[in-house]
Amino acid sequence: MSDHDLLRRYAAEGSQPAFAEIVSRHLDLVYSAARRQVSSPHLAEEIAQSVFLDLARHASRLGADTPLVAWLHLVTRRTAIDTIRREARRVAREGAAAALMKADLSLKAASWSTVEPLLDEAVESLDTPDRTAILLRFFENRSLREVGAALGTSDDAAQKRVSRALEQLRTFFLRRGVTVTAAGLATDLSAQALQIAPASLGAAISAATAASTTAAAGAALETTRLVAMTTLQKSIAIAVFAAIGGAGIYQAAAYVREDSNLTQLQTQSTALLRELGSTRASHETLTRRLAEVETQIDARLAQARRAPLPADPKLEGTLATWLTRANRLQSLLSSRPELAIPELRLLSSEQWIEIASKSAAGVDTGSDPAIKDALALARKTAEQLFAPQLRRALKAYVEDSGGMLPDSLYQLLPHFDSPVAPALLSRYQLLQTGKLADLPRMDQVNWLIETREAVDVERDNIVSMGTDGWAMHSASSPSARVQWRKAIQKPKP
Repeated sequence: MSDHDLLRRYAAEGSQPAFAEIVSRHLDLVYSAARRQVSSPHLAEEIAQSVFLDLARHASRLGADTPLVAWLHLVTRRTAIDTIRREARRVAREGAAAALMKADLSLKAASWSTVEPLLDEAVESLDTPDRTAILLRFFENRSLREVGAALGTSDDAAQKRVSRALEQLRTFFLRRGVTVTAAGLATDLSAQALQIAPASLGAAISAATAASTTAAAGAALETTRLVAMTTLQKSIAIAVFAAIGGAGIYQAAAYVREDSNLTQLQTQSTALLRELGSTRASHETLTRRLAEVETQIDARLAQARRAPLPADPKLEGTLATWLTRANRLQSLLSSRPELAIPELRLLSSEQWIEIASKSAAGVDTGSDPAIKDALALARKTAEQLFAPQLRRALKAYVEDSGGMLPDSLYQLLPHFDSPVAPALLSRYQLLQTGKLADLPRMDQVNWLIETREAVDVERDNIVSMGTDGWAMHSASSPSARVQWRKAIQKPKP
């Protein structure tokens, strides 16, 4: 049973065995990611419990197209950041903030000690399919066959994707001043990336989840460790991650400035504690002053939650640049329709802003290569949105028609999850018709639909799909259509 099948069963029936199976499958991945972020095994266990409680709470809302391992990795990193900030404040009041952030120097290999602090940031920088492949292969020790099955591709395609992802990770580390080969990185990940979580942690998480489902929803959330964090701490983490979409960029800036004010107050608190320990004569006076500083800290936290957030000119300028660039890219499509594809209508405003944020500044000055690169990224993003929808519609048609393939792609329109414009199918073509079981099979996927042609051969991909999965490959490489012809023309023994 797949992860999403188990999640649906838990969301619909409250099945604890289903959720316990999910915990069993992915606990080591979550614990390892948390352990790399914090030096304390105890904190790593807290983070793991918090992540799975989050999963239980969002089980009914997690989309089937979202790889669970990627979702868990992202939430683990966010929770770890929130936890680090909470612990930093606590330790600062005790005068030992530096101890929380002390690096773990017990690693055996010097190369791993330079890779580990950057590993989770590097993995998160990958595209979702590449990130999922790396997490499954090295963080959960899955075979290439299992990785391919999860991605809807063959063993060979999974191997190529893992190799490309390793090369992207190697480039990431190189830009951070860490030199490592792709082969060395694969060895290190195989040996070091996965740490076995404590045996009792899985049972503790399952028990906590079971307890949370028996109480009212509001009361259950009140009893979790998440509520122990202050609203400000959560807001800081959420604002930072929302900034790429533009929506939280002002909050992120304001809370960073607020942290600076809090740090000054916390420094005063630590100094007073030292004074208190050195002289008993002024004990009552210093205690009163310490209480005043603590009161100021609490008041500052409350004010940060209530007060309107001041603007940050620098961040405002960055957001304005992204918005202008996104609008420019969309307007260019009107004057240069040859660079547009129908799937672009699926992109949201937030996705256009994200594309703009990843595009070169040359877009703003009218640089043709920069514009073409940016629009190629937009086309790829749009194709990645539409391809899973088209594959599901194809699979539904084949199932409803007793294994027969459509004679026209427009026959798939009634089988989409939600209505789509017929124009979106105009760029695709059927590679074969007839009965699916009678067709020659290549690898693990029968390629049945393919993009007719690429807008930009140098920059774009060709999308190929069958009922079992879909894939993108460079427009300059042999397409699925060519492979089909070879398979069909191959003489039978």
